[in-house]
Amino acid sequence: MNEKLIISNIHVKNESGFNVLDGFLDDDYIYFRTPEKFQLHLSAEWFIGIALLEAMITNRSIEVDNRIPVSQDLCNRLHEIQSIFSCWNPKLSIIDVFCKTTATKKPFTAVGSFFSAGIDSSHALIRHMNDITHLVMFGVFDMGGDQESWDKRVFNQTNFAKSMGKTLIPIETNARDWTDAKKIAWAFVHGLLLSSAGTALGMKRLYVPSSHTYNELFPRGSHPLSDPMWSTESTSVIHDGAGYRRGEKTRDILKHPEVANNLQVCWNNFHNNCGECSKCIRSIMAVHLLGGKVNSLPPLDNLNLLKILKIQDESGMTFLEDAMILAKQANNVKIYKILRSYHRRYRLSKLPDLIDRNLLGGIFRRAYRAIRKPKWLNLRVALRSPDHGEF
Repeated sequence: MNEKLIISNIHVKNESGFNVLDGFLDDDYIYFRTPEKFQLHLSAEWFIGIALLEAMITNRSIEVDNRIPVSQDLCNRLHEIQSIFSCWNPKLSIIDVFCKTTATKKPFTAVGSFFSAGIDSSHALIRHMNDITHLVMFGVFDMGGDQESWDKRVFNQTNFAKSMGKTLIPIETNARDWTDAKKIAWAFVHGLLLSSAGTALGMKRLYVPSSHTYNELFPRGSHPLSDPMWSTESTSVIHDGAGYRRGEKTRDILKHPEVANNLQVCWNNFHNNCGECSKCIRSIMAVHLLGGKVNSLPPLDNLNLLKILKIQDESGMTFLEDAMILAKQANNVKIYKILRSYHRRYRLSKLPDLIDRNLLGGIFRRAYRAIRKPKWLNLRVALRSPDHGEF
């Protein structure tokens, strides 16, 4: 392993109908590509975003291709960004980034928002309809993504964006392959991938739609503390929508049928909704409780489907609590009682961990990990240190 993590050979080129921004992290090739009608700008910030957690976990400084200057504003904040991350996970060291810097403000005019056609990104679109010019869609954020499905999704969302008077920018990258190989939690690094993209995309402003509200804050890669800190002289990065619960976002979206009917929320499919996964079911339930209708989602005609909403972690608990609020507001006693039972079960499931930690010195926790070997223990970089992880 090199003493430093080297970011080198950064180029922008046209290749087989795509514009490609590529470079190397140590000896590993990383690329970002988009159809050639969209310009990518020569910059290093995206590569720093991808490399940062790997450098922190190995306690190596980063050295950036000295041909490519990095935003002085961003460089001034990199220490504080790392301070946030190392508070979440003390195994992460604060490292130096050696690079050439520039304070030049580039004359960008485009305003982008990351877009998956889900609840959060659709809400950001309707909130900033008069400001946003481009919707940015990544191929690495959905499961089950073969090339044919990705192409269909790009086709569908390009047409949708055009109908809204916007332009879709589809982006393909192998960055997630690299971070997965390094065993870096996707729930952590995905936020850095988004918030560091502004200069490369040529955005004056870049909205990062929130997943959680301000009263649900816990360590997460996309976060209202860290996202804006990736702003540069040329790009303002905005963590958007954390003042709205998921149910409130859904209610707002239902007032815009053209956006509601385009919702794509599925874990399993790129270009349509399976109607069976947890993300589909929680969206179907929200629409049902709000008395709405969405063409891209089936109706809720079987309450047994709600079984899939049984929660596994604190993120899932926040979604369940939001659904309970919706059920209460709709005076739907049957759904509220079902959701409350799942909520209580999750709370009760945490009691053995609390007893083990505080009274038994963690003996059962250690035994559980040794016997069950949960997958998250294999991560080199998690949102929290293993000492603060799940049971």
